[in-house]
Amino acid sequence: MKGAFEGKVAIVTGGTSGIGYAVSEELLKRGATVRVIGSRKESVEKAKAALGKYKKAAFEAVDVRDYAAVEKMVADCVAESGRIDYLFNNAGISQKNPYEKSTLADWKEMIDINLWGVIHGVNAALPVMQKQKSGHIINTSSVAALYGTPYQTLYVATKNAVIGLSDCLYYEYLQKNIFFTVVCPGDVATPIFKGQIPEGAVPVEEAAQIILTGVEKRERMIVFPDLMKEVLEKCKDPVFRDLMHKNSEMESRLVFASPEYQEFLAGQKRR
Repeated sequence: MKGAFEGKVAIVTGGTSGIGYAVSEELLKRGATVRVIGSRKESVEKAKAALGKYKKAAFEAVDVRDYAAVEKMVADCVAESGRIDYLFNNAGISQKNPYEKSTLADWKEMIDINLWGVIHGVNAALPVMQKQKSGHIINTSSVAALYGTPYQTLYVATKNAVIGLSDCLYYEYLQKNIFFTVVCPGDVATPIFKGQIPEGAVPVEEAAQIILTGVEKRERMIVFPDLMKEVLEKCKDPVFRDLMHKNSEMESRLVFASPEYQEFLAGQKRR
């Protein structure tokens, strides 16, 4: 299936793994020119080995925390392809930790990547899209940002900001033929789970299909899977919300007490 994306030009940050990789491949299958962006040369080379068969694929290592690098990423795209139709600000990191164990350095890293990375992309792409009088920017948030999630304070704070930013810009630029979409995925079967995929997680290829269907329709917010829409609706009931978070807290405490999590924490401290 091609159609809306055929002949278009897209940049996908965080494009070398997980959702970003699946979106990049699906865009390539649909005939788009795609710049697949990763944060490390190693991940970029790995993605290139797999996606290099697509003639319209280009690859680049870019640190989204560095505005000059993001600006160059967009400039390189325009220089080579003449325009940019879609920017997927997908690069991000996750976190699950008791608040008191989170440091200011953890806060800085989370904000620099999850929020500043999106701001840098928006600021670099908007002048180009305004000049060409068209464009679409897609920012990745999370369903975790739609209802308070215990032990994910840093992550949720940044992803909430991404939703707010995207919402404001959606209405600000709607009449200028520049569109904004925020994507709020639930569990998706990606390497982030290190083989322990949660029950009901959406296959990553299906996630890419859902996202691109929403983008094609220029939806303001894309929430999936459908089960999460039901959960969010039920969260309007404070009794359900409290029960859900109580269960989440109990599960989290079991995780934090496990030897595997302690080993993970030790590894984090060695970074």
